[in-house]
Order: sequence, then structure tokens, then C-alpha cells
Amino acid sequence: MKTKTLMEVKDFLESENYSTFVYPRGCFDIAARREDMLLLKVLTNVDSFQKEQARDLKLLSSLLESNCFVLGRRTRRQNLRDSVVYERFGIPAMTPGTFMSTVRGRYPKKISTRGGVFGVLDPDRLRNLRREKDLTQQELADMLGVSQKSISEHESRRGKVVVKMLEALENIFEEELTERIDPFQLFDAETSRSTEKGKGLCRILRDIGFNASSVKRAPPELVARSEKTVISKQIRKNSHGMEKLSEFSEVTNSTAFVVSDKDKYAEGLPCIRRDEIQEIGSPKELIKIVEERSAA
Repeated sequence: MKTKTLMEVKDFLESENYSTFVYPRGCFDIAARREDMLLLKVLTNVDSFQKEQARDLKLLSSLLESNCFVLGRRTRRQNLRDSVVYERFGIPAMTPGTFMSTVRGRYPKKISTRGGVFGVLDPDRLRNLRREKDLTQQELADMLGVSQKSISEHESRRGKVVVKMLEALENIFEEELTERIDPFQLFDAETSRSTEKGKGLCRILRDIGFNASSVKRAPPELVARSEKTVISKQIRKNSHGMEKLSEFSEVTNSTAFVVSDKDKYAEGLPCIRRDEIQEIGSPKELIKIVEERSAA
């Protein structure tokens, strides 16, 4: 089921002119770029998404300046509904169908949280429709079985409203009052920054001016940002994984290099010795060396 869904999402993105990179069993399954960058975790059961995976995905997404989503079809208890945004550890979660509609600009209308299912009410539209029907706030409140204060609050500021109340309002006015929800702006990845002190190559790159963090469950072992994004991986006994690093670099529009303690060669990728990096004084200098060796 997961493989079928993953390929459906990949094919859809490519039909929408995204370049894609598939990396099953990582902190993401699909990386995709058009003008925007997306990192997607595709699951059958979204409850199988773990806190550690979310941390890795948000960190990688932050460093790559991308949006991240979890796509699935059900939780342990129920099927996910279309046109509803859910949340897993601060990351928007939704059905593949809702995601596809979102990419095409048709955003969902509902958000599901532990407190229930909510929509976003347009306060100006509510106030105008009430006045057009010549209703006072108290009269409308009586029709809904809520307080006048509740109506006043909904007319004064935009906010989440339980779906049952939204449906009742739309039945009364025979008009749509629900605003669509932009999943790209929905959750703030407040925990996306790495809290690690940094060691080894990560510490060296931070010392010369990069915002650098080691990453897990991804093609690169380290991602660093300055004016450009650079990604790297260390060569150990063999060059396993270098092809994936190169493909990931192309899709994410990042500059890739590999690090070795000796003069080694990774096909298609520039190699820098660890002792060389320790002599580099700035991000621009490192990027210049990588670009020169890429062109050689």
C-alpha cells in the first residue's frame, strides 16, 4: 500500500513539473522541487510517524528552506478525511488527495486537532451577513444556542470555530463562511533548529561561519547553510551512498561534496580532505573550492 501511494504521489508531482528524488525509509520518502521545495513522508498509518523522525524531518526541512508534510490514509482508529489537515509533531498531515489539491492551489477547509475538528471563519463576512438578515448578535446567538459574547468574538477576529457551528451558520445564511486553510503556513516548526553542540566536521563548519547540523536518515550526513546550501558525507571504507547524495543534491539545488582523511575519489562528487577544511576561513572559500573541483 505504501509503495503504491508513494509512486502515485511521485507521478503526480512530476506531472506538475516537479523534479523528484525518492528515498524510502529515510526521515522523508520524497524530495521534490519546482519553484518551491517539498519533503514528504508517505505512510499508510500516520500514527506510525515517530517523534524522532519528525525532529529529523523538521531539521532537514529548515536547513533546506523547504516545506514538509506527512501523507497517509488512516490513523490507528479511523480513516483520514479529505479536505482536512491533521498534525503530527508540528508537521501538517493529510491524505494524498488533499495534498494533491493543495499543490494545485485548492486548500482544505478543516483542521483536526485533539480538541476536535475546526474551520476558520471569516469575521467580516459573518458580520455583514448577519446585518443583511437584520439580526442582532443576541438573536443569532439564540438560533445557535451560544452566548452573544461568542458571536461578538467571532465577528471581531479571525479564528478557529468548531465545524458544527460553521455548518449551522452556513445553513442559516445559505452562504459559505469557511475560509480555506493554507497548510504551507499552518504550523511553525519551532523545534526545527538543532540543539546539538556540534562536533567534528559540523563544529568546523560552524566555526567558519556556516549554520551547520548533522542529519540522520537522509542522504547527506551534514547540511550547512550560508549564502548557499552545502551537503556532505564522509567516505569511509567504500563510497556507498554517494550516488544518492549526488541525486539529492540535484533535486535540492544544493552543493554536495564528500570528506575523506586521505586523497580519495567519489565518482561525480568533489572530495575535500578533513585537514584541508580545517584551513578554510569562510563559507565562500569552501564553496569556491567545491565548485572548482566540481568543474574539474
